[in-house]
Amino acid sequence: MFLALTWLWSSSASAAAGSRSVLPSPVLPDGFGVNIHFTDPRPGELEMIAAAGIRWVRMDFEWERTERRRGEYDFSDYDRLLAALDAHGIRALFILDYGNPLYDDGLSPHTDQGRRAFAQWAAAAARRFRGRGILWETWNEPNIGFWKPKPNVADYVELALATAKAIREAAPGEALIGPATSEMGTTFLEACFQGGLLEHWDAVSVHPYRQRPPESAASDYIGVSRLIARYAPKGRHIPLLSGEWGYSTAWGGIDEDVQGRMLCRQWLFNVASGVPLSIWYDWHDDGEDPKDPEHHFGMVRFPYLAGRDLVFVPKPSYLAAKALTGFLSGFTFARRLAVGGRQDYVLLFTRGNEVRVAAWTAAGAPGTVVIPAAPGSFRVLSHQGEPGSPIAAGPEGLRVELDGSPKYLAPEAPDPVLRGAPEWQPGLDVDVLPAEESTLAIRVANPSGTPFLGTARLTHLEGLRCAAPAATLSVGGEGEAVVRFAVEGSATGYAVGALVETQAGRLVAEAPPKAFEPLGGFARLPAGWNVLPDGDAKVLFTATLTAGTPAMGHPFPGTAILRLEYAFGDGWKFARIAPTKDMLIAGKPESFGLWIHGDGTGNLARLRFTDATGQTFQPDGFAVNWKGWRYVVFPMDGTEAGHWGGAGDGVVRYPIRWDTLLLIDSANQRATKGTVWIGGPVLIRSR
Repeated sequence: MFLALTWLWSSSASAAAGSRSVLPSPVLPDGFGVNIHFTDPRPGELEMIAAAGIRWVRMDFEWERTERRRGEYDFSDYDRLLAALDAHGIRALFILDYGNPLYDDGLSPHTDQGRRAFAQWAAAAARRFRGRGILWETWNEPNIGFWKPKPNVADYVELALATAKAIREAAPGEALIGPATSEMGTTFLEACFQGGLLEHWDAVSVHPYRQRPPESAASDYIGVSRLIARYAPKGRHIPLLSGEWGYSTAWGGIDEDVQGRMLCRQWLFNVASGVPLSIWYDWHDDGEDPKDPEHHFGMVRFPYLAGRDLVFVPKPSYLAAKALTGFLSGFTFARRLAVGGRQDYVLLFTRGNEVRVAAWTAAGAPGTVVIPAAPGSFRVLSHQGEPGSPIAAGPEGLRVELDGSPKYLAPEAPDPVLRGAPEWQPGLDVDVLPAEESTLAIRVANPSGTPFLGTARLTHLEGLRCAAPAATLSVGGEGEAVVRFAVEGSATGYAVGALVETQAGRLVAEAPPKAFEPLGGFARLPAGWNVLPDGDAKVLFTATLTAGTPAMGHPFPGTAILRLEYAFGDGWKFARIAPTKDMLIAGKPESFGLWIHGDGTGNLARLRFTDATGQTFQPDGFAVNWKGWRYVVFPMDGTEAGHWGGAGDGVVRYPIRWDTLLLIDSANQRATKGTVWIGGPVLIRSR
């Protein structure tokens, strides 16, 4: 899966009449930044930040701190901060945020008076600092607990609209962004877009946190870019910003070395995906509690070492940032090269006639690729800037072994072959759908806007036979195609992968082989099923769970289908389809596939399982914003999941057990009702 959006930083500037863009240019390292938590830097602090090639800081611009009497504003703290940043060539993304006890009892603004006061304060700030190249962001993560007393998208939209209009009137040249959602928050984003905020924003900011590698954000970026395109004013291209994203070394499987790799992969992946601003969370560790994830997102350690050349101890992530920005300073991303598979990232950068390459693989194991290049020697640097042994390109090109640590390659002489190397086909995404009776299908999505004609091919078939495993694929721009193959074989388990090639035979997208274990409707799930209420016991709840055959038909004729009909009142409530007895899940499934007939409510679908320590995992899931049948996949390896109880460390210990087959959660904690059908459950394992 790869996303290559065609946004231009300059074209995204025309957000509103009379506004000018202050978004970063595409020249590196203009688009890299960190979150900070101070207005008065300590001696040597900004020197270290600037030395790492960081060009932005993101910082709270707090209402309560700057308006202590109604209508009287004291911005002196931010005067000092901006003066210090200017001295080091660093720009500010300021978050207009949080309640003020002078209004609405200190809660997030939700009355006309509170909204008006917030908007007037924000306009005064923008007027005070206009022309300083600031990005003004309305609130921080309003889709979770930072909006008090609880998230309310309607109230947020009213506040953001009032704020944007006030700033546009007071300082029409300033750039506005939002809503800084926790993770992607697509349901919240769509409500913002429906409310008209894209008429005022210069960019959309999200926080793509996850415990999976950065490249897993590709499908999320595709989804949000589609939403933006659907609601953006005609003729405008509104970019997506990565406003806060990091990896804590208190998370399971993330040590300091891994964190360093994740930083440069995140920044490089964002650049290649057309995301012009990447803010790393955090500048320095916020404490020293080894079990508190919030204390361990930093590029540098927590203690301040006054009087030293380096006033904080650098972590590998700091060294990685410095190496990346130094190696590619002044260069612009050109293209992702068409080598290897979809998990191999070979990115070409140019500066005049010079070319440089950043390369790594997101696959679990190392692999070799051949990069188009003229014969000659290449300089090699590790992702932390350590020089490696030079390598030479031969007649066939430059053969390079890739692993999960980016490496940097620079030809010793001008290389016209590398500069003209073909780019990756943008945007194609291929998924294997579970076999239905004697048919197996693959689904190919093409969000690039350019029609594609090529070949779809099944690979690594085990347990199935297919006489014709290749077929012509035609998929329109912004379209989706399903290619079906006639198969024979096992109904209890099989393995298969898929790929897509151009008409000339060049690989452009690939689904790695997976093992599928169909569960035969629900017949091979030995427990019965109940629908249970969860959440606030005081909130209205009704739900029924029945089995039957829906009138609209379903993808797996002859197998059991479950129908969940539910209704919730205002507040925190959700329904769980739970087993009536303990149910072990054999082996180590990577994910769980399910066909869902959606009701279009936008309510959230998730599942739950528990591990051998009693730790419960709840994958993030998605919004059910469609009607009709759709095949969906939930991760079951502990990634992209909340967790609690048991070991409490986010690491899955086997064996695991079902807690909840499907959970439907009210998206906005408001009264809602709907009906979903589910069928075709399948466990999916890596090969």
